[in-house]
Amino acid sequence: MSIDPITRQVIRNALRAAAGEMQTSLIKTAHSPLIYEVQDFGVALMDARGRLVGEGSALAGFLGCLPPTVQKGLEVFGAEGFEEGDIVLANEPYDTGTHISDTVLYMPVFFEGRLVAFTAIMAHWADIGAFAPGGWCPSTTDVHQEGLIFNHLKLYEAGRLNKEMLRLILRNVRTPEAVNGDLNGLIASCNTGAMRFQELCRRYGVEMLQAAIEEIFENSEARMRREIGEIPDGIYHGEAFLDHDGVDRDKRHRIAATVTIRGSDIEIDFEGSDAAARGPVNHPLVGTRALCATVLKCVTMPDDATNDGHLRIATVKAPKNSIVSPEYPAPCDSYGYVAELVEYVVLKALATAIPDRIPAPSYQMYAYHLVRTGESDCESFICAEPVDGGGGAFPFDDGPSGIMFLGNGDAPNSPIEVLEASYPVRFTRYTFNPENRGVGKYRGGFGVIRELVVTEDKAYLQVSTENNANPLWGLAGGGDAGQSRTVVTEPNGVKRTYDDRVGDIGPLKAGTMISMYTANGGGWGDPRERDPMRIADDVVNDFMSMEEAANNYGVELARIKEAVSRLLSQSHRVEHAR
Repeated sequence: MSIDPITRQVIRNALRAAAGEMQTSLIKTAHSPLIYEVQDFGVALMDARGRLVGEGSALAGFLGCLPPTVQKGLEVFGAEGFEEGDIVLANEPYDTGTHISDTVLYMPVFFEGRLVAFTAIMAHWADIGAFAPGGWCPSTTDVHQEGLIFNHLKLYEAGRLNKEMLRLILRNVRTPEAVNGDLNGLIASCNTGAMRFQELCRRYGVEMLQAAIEEIFENSEARMRREIGEIPDGIYHGEAFLDHDGVDRDKRHRIAATVTIRGSDIEIDFEGSDAAARGPVNHPLVGTRALCATVLKCVTMPDDATNDGHLRIATVKAPKNSIVSPEYPAPCDSYGYVAELVEYVVLKALATAIPDRIPAPSYQMYAYHLVRTGESDCESFICAEPVDGGGGAFPFDDGPSGIMFLGNGDAPNSPIEVLEASYPVRFTRYTFNPENRGVGKYRGGFGVIRELVVTEDKAYLQVSTENNANPLWGLAGGGDAGQSRTVVTEPNGVKRTYDDRVGDIGPLKAGTMISMYTANGGGWGDPRERDPMRIADDVVNDFMSMEEAANNYGVELARIKEAVSRLLSQSHRVEHAR
């Protein structure tokens, strides 16, 4: 069946809109700020074979994880094993691609008794029963230490809730109200997507709808292959090192990628990467493949709505049971650090082939957990938040400041007002961090300083950060990205500085100040080639002193003073003209 182009495009946009409505529904109904503010989730609409047809706009890497999860469910149950009203939970990392906290909820969609689609969401639960509240365990050595494992279990079967299963879940998490509320929001969101897909079936018929989906896949793949074909053929390499795995803290771990391009075909091979780590930094192969697809799409077709046609392009290989392809029971709870490096080693390799299209790395991820649980005389809470930092410089401009690390995609941070209303914290400072790293013809964006005071006793702090001993690089002669750090100031004025990831700082007393300094992004190009007016602009905006500018960029102080004077004169004339 051939579909006319206009109808095909209408269907394509309708599928994307349905996924967007799923996302809006979840944001409106979730209970945890990590979901309704930070948007630490991914939503997807898939056909009956588990192939992506519609996407939300939150975490891009999750989109490539959801189809393999549903396809694994089809292996477990068979298509005939699903009934209308089923809702399935899955979070085993080797199936889902991330860590146990990112639990997938998916449901089959039926129309006139026929399985026609799946809706699915991967979202970070407020708690999953791991030994560390809120997940992101820093030092686990076995996946079973990381929380409840759902191996494609039906929470609802033919519309009937498994009450015993729900009771088991809620008894084994520290924040049952939040988890239950989020769970209901996830179900509502999947139902929204199901209703919209059923409406499309009624409007176009199942056969026409599926034919349009097949054409959408084929067109997207063909367009992306044309873009790949524009990249020079060759074999390109990239590598990076993780500081440590959280257990063997004196041992760094290598992540290596070889990208081979021949015409419109591309292969990414992680041979040379280290074996699976003893600590929880391992990154499942499902997620590794998803991130490779994300990177390729960013480089070739960033504005196109993602579907299966984009995800099927690259052949991704990895050694058996490596740090980017761990096997059961390898721990994976702190997978995100390696996730960033997977993306960046592929981009580093591609920068050799297409240097004018690849930015320098942004800051490595930074997040914190402030928690209090198990206290009989005060309320439990789990406050988890990623903190923004500096973006990598582009081959044509400075990097953006105060954005999320690459893997978090469109996810924002939490508004201070929401956090202060939800948890015993008071924020005292939120500004750019003007530490001068990531210099270049175009400099990396600035990180931030985010500072809060704990207003009640007995909380503990866990800090998630990485690549402070092995900073991410600049490109084309640009300077390395900076290092993040955390300063804890006790009420008596005693300060402790942490330049590494660490857990169980506490118990903290009321009045303790936590100051978080995130890194800059990497620079692009020779710093000596930087436009003096850009240098002057940074000086005028107090990002650096004249002396620092002269030292960073190898420019005579007199030239910087002249550029600053010229810039101020221009600004004065503009203001006077108004």
